[in-house]
Amino acid sequence: MENRYKLPKRIQIQYFQTIEKISGYNQERLADLLGVVSRSYRDWRKGKFSIPLSTTQIVEQSFNVPFPVKKDKALLVWKKIKQGASHKGGLARFRKYGSPGTRVGRIKGGCHALAILRARGVIPYEKPFYSPTGYSNQLAEFVGILLGDGHIGKGQWSITLNDTADKKYAEYVVELISKLFSFSPSILHRENIHVLVIYGGGLQSIAYMEKIGLRVGNKVKQQIDVPLWIKQNKQYSKECLRGLMETDGGIFLHKYTVNKKKYSYRKLCFSNRSIPLLQFVYNTLVSLGLTPKLIDKVENKKVWLYNQTEVKQYIQKIGVHNPRMLVNFGG
Repeated sequence: MENRYKLPKRIQIQYFQTIEKISGYNQERLADLLGVVSRSYRDWRKGKFSIPLSTTQIVEQSFNVPFPVKKDKALLVWKKIKQGASHKGGLARFRKYGSPGTRVGRIKGGCHALAILRARGVIPYEKPFYSPTGYSNQLAEFVGILLGDGHIGKGQWSITLNDTADKKYAEYVVELISKLFSFSPSILHRENIHVLVIYGGGLQSIAYMEKIGLRVGNKVKQQIDVPLWIKQNKQYSKECLRGLMETDGGIFLHKYTVNKKKYSYRKLCFSNRSIPLLQFVYNTLVSLGLTPKLIDKVENKKVWLYNQTEVKQYIQKIGVHNPRMLVNFGG
């Protein structure tokens, strides 16, 4: 905001009368010269508002009309009045919204600002979020997917998949989300790094994620775990395991040569840097009667299933929704 001069009302009226007399211009022509609408000029002429510095400079250069008082004094008066008005405004805001230095104060102020912006059409109203009425197999699988290749931020959640290997699976994930939450998530194709980002957002959806036991922020730093309601239900655990395995895991073909004879066998692997997630995968595989190997003493922590007969048993007991898991089975 440009600095201004504050004059006593009577002196300001006389100042503009002098300008009109010396210039011989009418009010409309003076307003045009000063670069303002006629109404602004009339308000200055009536002494209603302070005078911008640039206005007095134009007057002096055009008509050689001197300013009626010392400019530094008039400027100081305006600054003191402005500071006083700011102080009063701050007190009024404090009484209405609370201290901006507190969480409650920031929330109140932020909500008020959002309400104004939405009313003016600057930002859209938040879309309604329809959460499932209770726990389900589909929700448990979604949690596994989100814990595997997902991220939950303060206002948005996302799932990142490979745009080639997981292309068909991405379609399944979109359909799963649509069934669970009654909306179609957005999809961003980041071709430069070959990924598909499936995402949704809104404060209501994030609040729901937290309600079912998920956390906002970095999963590794928080050493995120599977929600208790899943771990306490065997079927939910199996569904969640599938979601985890089909995002952060896979079935690989191990090849090796002994005495010039080539061998190969399939093995299942889940990799994650969150120890609780590794432990969940390990425990769930054990509960299925399988014999996994947990490796958590190195940087690349994993759960392995080395026995290829047990890998087939895993597929039979858990099922597959990501076609990538069956690539090494020829299907």
